[in-house]
Amino acid sequence: MTKVKTFFTLFSLSILLTFALSGLHIHPLNAATAFPSWLIAQEQPTANKTFEEIVQNSQKQEGLFTLYHNQEAGKVYLELTPEQFQKNYLCFISLESGIGEAGIVRGKHLNDFLFQWRLQNKKVQLVVPNINFRTQPNDPQSRSISRSVSDSVLYSLPILSTHPERQTILIDLSRVITSDRDLSNLGNYFSRFLGSNYSIDAETSYIYQVQTFPLNVEIESVFGFSQNSGSRGRNLSSLPDSRAFNLNVRYSLIEVPSENSYHPRLADERVGYFTSTYKDISNSTGRSPFVRYINRWNLEKKDPNASLSPPVKPIVFWIENSVPLEYREAIKEGILMWNKAFEKAGFQDAVQVQQMPDDATWDPADVRYNTIRWSTSFQPLFNGYGPSHVNPLTGQILDADIVIESNQFLSCMRELVFWLKIINKIIINKMASLK
Repeated sequence: MTKVKTFFTLFSLSILLTFALSGLHIHPLNAATAFPSWLIAQEQPTANKTFEEIVQNSQKQEGLFTLYHNQEAGKVYLELTPEQFQKNYLCFISLESGIGEAGIVRGKHLNDFLFQWRLQNKKVQLVVPNINFRTQPNDPQSRSISRSVSDSVLYSLPILSTHPERQTILIDLSRVITSDRDLSNLGNYFSRFLGSNYSIDAETSYIYQVQTFPLNVEIESVFGFSQNSGSRGRNLSSLPDSRAFNLNVRYSLIEVPSENSYHPRLADERVGYFTSTYKDISNSTGRSPFVRYINRWNLEKKDPNASLSPPVKPIVFWIENSVPLEYREAIKEGILMWNKAFEKAGFQDAVQVQQMPDDATWDPADVRYNTIRWSTSFQPLFNGYGPSHVNPLTGQILDADIVIESNQFLSCMRELVFWLKIINKIIINKMASLK
């Protein structure tokens, strides 16, 4: 029985890890912006409150961004410096809880995009630049792109205050991460699985957790959903009452990697890869104007001259502490089997595995960790899947999570054991008949 568990676990992981392990000008320019004089000199717009008065009773957290979390008021304020405008950042959004059916499961990636903060008409805009069209440096066609295609302005937020000494500005980030127009685009997501029977309930939605680190910001919100008035709704068997439920949504904000040695690699149509694709307007002679970068990890040899060398930074997967004890060793063995493939590329021990402690202070959804996660659903739709977060400008994989669906996994294993018993019985009977 132990061998069967190990075999099935290794087989499943080999499929899931396949998903997880798998110099251009972009309009607009990624450049820092000095605040205009009208902003520095403007009056305080929030009922004549000063910067300090607005953020009083808030916990200040400094990191990639400076945030002020007022848990009692349910507010998160963001302080922006001049250097943080017109700069590329990445936002990764995933579900941190589910309802156990209808495809709404924990670990599901909801939305990934590159964004910038911009100043416009005395407001701060959250803008998703259009990176689907690009040109070579100094190509005048870049002006054509700016006039031919549009960026996406998701929010235009009022400036609450400017700091008189630091010359920073303050905005309210709360509506971006808790309203019915939040960054995760939950409305469209739910329409695919639950129709239009449910909507976000502001009364039961709130900001659960705010964490800042030097290279990333992690925010988790709880969204309350209630059945729309007059709607018959769905009978969700996994819920105690189908009229309402909560979902935790994780927002990970990071700066786009700019100073590393990663080099994009062009995809080859003869080999299957997930890709990051854009149209190169400057390319007038190639077979196709589309450029396709494969999504891959940034692996570099410690010893570039060695035929087999450990990487400078290995790919580390953490087995989540929710994974049953009896499967952890088999999962670890399955992950490490990928090192045989990486050895063919000249890397020794490229993939490593660690166990998440039971008392870990970090969260599996933290973008700094690659995790093997365990999901339990009432009506599972998959055995598992291996989504990854990628820099869309280069194809570099920055984070990956493998989600194993426990019920489907165990159901398949029971089916396998059943047929192995039958095959074993047939073999025994056949051997007996030959005596």
